Amino acid sequence: MPDDRRPRIINVTRKPTKCPNCGEKVVDIVYGTGDMTEIEFALQYRKEAIMGGDNIPRRPPIWCCSCGCKRFRKVNPDGTDVAVKVKMLKDTRKAPASVINWSSSMVDRALKNNQIDSIHKYTLDITTDFDEQETLVITAVSQTDAELLARDLVRNGAVGLKGRRCIKVEVISEHPQYKCYHDNAQ
Repeated sequence: MPDDRRPRIINVTRKPTKCPNCGEKVVDIVYGTGDMTEIEFALQYRKEAIMGGDNIPRRPPIWCCSCGCKRFRKVNPDGTDVAVKVKMLKDTRKAPASVINWSSSMVDRALKNNQIDSIHKYTLDITTDFDEQETLVITAVSQTDAELLARDLVRNGAVGLKGRRCIKVEVISEHPQYKCYHDNAQ
């Protein structure tokens, strides 16, 4: 049975790397998110964070365990409050789409059929009809499969560009495939 007497908000002098309660990673709390869900935030801003809602408390916690069990408020070493600037959604910049490793449905089929050797990672440079450029990392079974996925991502608006039509998709590099070595020695 969990101990309900322990505080949900913990005072700290610096951001912890992991939660002392569960060991999960500690992430920022973003306030001013309105009705946005964490999935919508992750897809739109591509950052790992916890939604703080629109109401900012008088002594706001600024970090949270990624599972949500504990929140952390920054204080001075003597225990007095530190003046902090809370992270607001309106001030949050989108991370580039290249931080997401996109994968095609063909990769799922290759994994189900145990055809791991056919899976490759590609870096693509995309140019849209508004002359916007984005670099994506895509896991696919072929260069054509990677290009088709990139075109679908732009057409569906998943990469955050205003243009909805790809003018050019160029493969910048094909990453070397991870190799598995089996030891036949007994």
